[in-house]
Amino acid sequence: METLDKEFDRWLRQAEYDQRAGDWNLEGGFHSVVCFLAQQAAAKALRAFLFLNKEDAHETRSVVELLERAITYDEALKPFVGGAGRLDLYYKTSRFPDAIPGGIPAEVINERDAREAILFSADIVAIVIEARKMHLPDSF
Repeated sequence: METLDKEFDRWLRQAEYDQRAGDWNLEGGFHSVVCFLAQQAAAKALRAFLFLNKEDAHETRSVVELLERAITYDEALKPFVGGAGRLDLYYKTSRFPDAIPGGIPAEVINERDAREAILFSADIVAIVIEARKMHLPDSF
């Protein structure tokens, strides 16, 4: 069990880092990068959440799949189901020119997309941080 607690901590710390990097890139106007980092922050936070609940979650990077599994432990995550798919779309479309017909991510993904994505992921990261306080009050 201690190994999963350590994995929880590692994945949550990286999720928080990705979230901060997304915020920083938003200020610089790198909207496609923000969307990718938002997807990464949400996925890593949810993976951490599953580790917190003693479930190994290495086999997927999908926010939708991770969220579906996480909801079995905490229904407070249910409101995120609708937007999770959008974050998963950014996993490829925010990085690869061939994922967007006729354009490149840097020119197609806009500030509104980036703001929505980073706020959405911030809410997921915040819920996982709160879950840490509930599960491991003396550990952190």
